[in-house]
Amino acid sequence: MKKDTCSESPIKKGYSKTNHRISKMEGNNSMKKKISNTLLSLFIVIFYVSVSYAEQYNTDAVDLNPGNLNLTIKNMEIQGNPTDIQLTFAPNPADPENIYWKLGDITPGLQMKTVYKDTFAYRETITTVESDPLERHQLDIYYTDNPTSNKVIMFVPGGAWRQGDKDSYEALGKTLVGIHGFTLAVVNYRISNDTGGNAVHPDHIQDVASAFKWLKQNIAPYGDPDTFYLFGQSAGAHLVSLLATDRKWLNAVGYDLSDIKGVISMSASYYLPDLVTYPDNPLGLSADDTVVFKKLMLDAFGGWSDADLVDPSPQSHINPDQPPFLVIYSYNDISGFGPEAENFVKAVKTLDPAPEIALRAIEFSDYTDEVWETAVTQASQEPVLAEFVGHWAEVIAINPNEPTGYVTKLIVEFFQSH
Repeated sequence: MKKDTCSESPIKKGYSKTNHRISKMEGNNSMKKKISNTLLSLFIVIFYVSVSYAEQYNTDAVDLNPGNLNLTIKNMEIQGNPTDIQLTFAPNPADPENIYWKLGDITPGLQMKTVYKDTFAYRETITTVESDPLERHQLDIYYTDNPTSNKVIMFVPGGAWRQGDKDSYEALGKTLVGIHGFTLAVVNYRISNDTGGNAVHPDHIQDVASAFKWLKQNIAPYGDPDTFYLFGQSAGAHLVSLLATDRKWLNAVGYDLSDIKGVISMSASYYLPDLVTYPDNPLGLSADDTVVFKKLMLDAFGGWSDADLVDPSPQSHINPDQPPFLVIYSYNDISGFGPEAENFVKAVKTLDPAPEIALRAIEFSDYTDEVWETAVTQASQEPVLAEFVGHWAEVIAINPNEPTGYVTKLIVEFFQSH
């Protein structure tokens, strides 16, 4: 794969949304006035730097701590390159009510490394007939130069168990690998349609477990097999959550839950019967919603009775030995997925001892205009789910033009800290 660099500013000219959080700061009126003056002065400093370089700029993160007023401005766009700027606190005795800084070091910010991609088949025997094509048993590994110490992320795509393909995730690879230094494996699996394998549970999860085994046994030249993480979105999030809770699937291929360092599950269904219950749906779903889900359950799980859906539900298998989880859902997500995530996290927290789990909701303000517009276009290609734009936006937001955007930061910080 050819070298790619982040040359386009993630915030276009005239765009005013911020992509970072400023912590709430409390105190007396004097402190509030000082903080107000601090922020005003900071704006002036950034404006001065930007005018000096005559460039459109973007600040991805500003480390501002009332206890330490030295600042680092992360990834300011200067002459087309992400740049870190150090500002050193410089008190002015003549003006003690305001806070001043002097310009310190200017160093390169996040840089895009060369990213390579190799494709492998992860099953030992492959049926290459049209109903079970070779491509459904393949995975792509994205890696950098000298990758053997990189943490390894196995990403499982979504698509309602009936669509989705590894080839759609090059931007994810460039971002997590080229910018943030992980190794990423994007896994295909049999799906529930005529050309993707006519998969019915447990076909999907068996494929994901087989890919896990292959990667653990073969990933060493590309990354560290002892720092191995799972990441999935939508149906892929359901599958990684099931793999990380119901140990029988890993046990069947010679591994256990302890072989997973952490899991990010983004917009999954955790207790499948709740998606098809009507009337009195526990997630607040309408009759029309449950009809859509019943069709999906019929294709992917062979039916929608409890006998079909309870065992494939991750929430049925939560246990104290499961790895740390970060559970995410989005504004304007698919109906019921927010309550599903909340219920799953609550259930895990009742365990004794309770394994580590965290819940994050992505808000509309966390997306840039470009991400949202792209998500609208992609969602329109799936008419039944076209209104749930956030379900598409959450993955699109992880892209190399926004290397420290809010969604990317959630993902990167979880993997870095576990």
